[in-house]
Amino acid sequence: MKKKIITAAVAAMITLTTGVVMASPVELDSSASIRYRADSKAGANETNGTITRFTLNAKSEIAPNLSIYARFAAEGLSNDAATFGGRDFADTTKGFIGEIDQYGFLYSNAGFTYKLGQQAPTIGGLGLLYDASGYLGKQDMGVADGINIKGKSGVTSIDFLAAQENNSSAIDNKIYSVRASYNPTKALTLGATLAQYKKVTANTNYYAADASYIDGKATFSGEYAKSNAAFDDKAYAVGVSYATDAKNTVWVYNYKVEANGNIAGMTTFDSGKKGFYYGADHRFTKDTALHLFYTDRQNLATDVKDTSFRATVSYNF
Repeated sequence: MKKKIITAAVAAMITLTTGVVMASPVELDSSASIRYRADSKAGANETNGTITRFTLNAKSEIAPNLSIYARFAAEGLSNDAATFGGRDFADTTKGFIGEIDQYGFLYSNAGFTYKLGQQAPTIGGLGLLYDASGYLGKQDMGVADGINIKGKSGVTSIDFLAAQENNSSAIDNKIYSVRASYNPTKALTLGATLAQYKKVTANTNYYAADASYIDGKATFSGEYAKSNAAFDDKAYAVGVSYATDAKNTVWVYNYKVEANGNIAGMTTFDSGKKGFYYGADHRFTKDTALHLFYTDRQNLATDVKDTSFRATVSYNF
């Protein structure tokens, strides 16, 4: 994402032992997009609408290797019906949201980055277990308060998460995970993930293995996950992307995610369903792109089939 550096006076209240107000450069990056989405399901009418979205990320260094970060996110819907699947935020009574939904501290040292605060975590190589990165809002939809540590020790890359959900209800479950990955060759990446979802009533443990391989213009990737739940405890996703040239990429994934094979229904894919994802991306410039997406899937519990088509134009600035 293209970044702009501007100089501004920033009032940053840091609650450690006292409040500290500092003036510092602010690093900004932002994105805007408009998406058309059409969903169809057997035995139901088609629903469609457009989703207009804007995000603004800000970061400012307040001490050597230490920065504060925040994100403002807004989204508006042309179809604000509660049944419309294009909503990326939790409140189905609204057709628009605009709020600061991520904030905290970033610390970097010795090849490791520490992110402490409210954030949208991703767990696993493909986000098969958990992925809140595409959602908006300061509550629900996978947003969590905690710490994410990323770095490399020797030949092994480490991604650690300890967080607590920030839900509108009184129940904020805890999430713990660690993923280790390494590259046996330049083209091959292997990874393994351990995770726990700690609820008031019970704990569920997960493990996952992932791999990706680059062969020329093609990238093959896959992930398998399993939990210790008594039933519906497995998930997998496997796919390939192919860059036809510098501006165009096509891709396809096949997946099956059982209800207890991912954490809190927050998989990158669709919890409780199986099917295919098809996509094509075209880059007009380094900042402007067109994304086409189609999915054909089936509910594992009811066998009901549905499809979804999405066309998105995005701009980063």
